[in-house]
Amino acid sequence: MGTKKKKYPACTLSNLKEMGSIAWDGDDNNLARQCFLVYHEGKIYSYMNRCPHTGANLDWVPHQFLDSEKKLIQCATHGALFNIKDGLCVRGPCIGDRLISVENVLEGDTVYLVL
Repeated sequence: MGTKKKKYPACTLSNLKEMGSIAWDGDDNNLARQCFLVYHEGKIYSYMNRCPHTGANLDWVPHQFLDSEKKLIQCATHGALFNIKDGLCVRGPCIGDRLISVENVLEGDTVYLVL
């Protein structure tokens, strides 16, 4: 049987809208999980903070996951670029691979990750 998923408060929607992207670190029963959230075109997208190429975190500067035009997710290590909507790598060493998506829910102004 699968493990029951839990909701973890990640950020406020207002803060995510203002910043554009936010990192989240959680610890549940000593299992550290690192994720990030992106607000794009009125929707919230969330992924594991792990590049499919090396497994490294995508951000060098905290909470900065987007390219300069804020149209793609960018890996700070090798510059790989990913679609925000589906996590597909469209440029870089891992073309065709995807980021691991994470379920999220919005309740009031709080965005929760479901893990």
